[in-house]
Amino acid sequence: MVNGVKSTRDRIIEAAYSQFERTGDVSMRKLGDSVGVTATALYHHFKDKKQLMDAVAERGFSNFDSRLRSVRSTDPAAIVREILEGYSQFAADHPSLFGLMFVEPRPVARKFPYDFARHRSALFNLLWKAVVDCMEYGGDQEESLYLAHDVWAMTHGHILLWRAGRFSDEMSFREVLGQSIDRFIDTL
Repeated sequence: MVNGVKSTRDRIIEAAYSQFERTGDVSMRKLGDSVGVTATALYHHFKDKKQLMDAVAERGFSNFDSRLRSVRSTDPAAIVREILEGYSQFAADHPSLFGLMFVEPRPVARKFPYDFARHRSALFNLLWKAVVDCMEYGGDQEESLYLAHDVWAMTHGHILLWRAGRFSDEMSFREVLGQSIDRFIDTL
């Protein structure tokens, strides 16, 4: 951004993000109209809709990361809980974006274990450190990496079951998720 003016690319991403949040899809024609360019002109900035959706997902990850990194606790177990409960709340608040970011295949997405072991996710690093700090016997780096991934995956599974209507209501989902997180922490 130069002199406080957003680039056309940034305006496109912002408008696509907003449209996707509202409707769960992006119409290139409507997107072009909203930023004052033709749908064809959008392809000057993004080679295809998939590349645009990757940019929308990256904007989502930026918002997600800043939201969940605002954990206030210093207690490692509370940090694990806050991150994972924040993850489930993000899924509730942004269902379409959650699907794009965490359900739809995206070749550019970070891969486990390689990218996470190399600390390419600031939020996962925070969860990983909290898991290490919870471990009574001080486990090694690889074990703690996999344990942090396990609790993230367990939470993700609960979220997907909730989204699929497999809990009677949100309160029971939150209760089961909280109990699962507590049981996980207790095993450390």
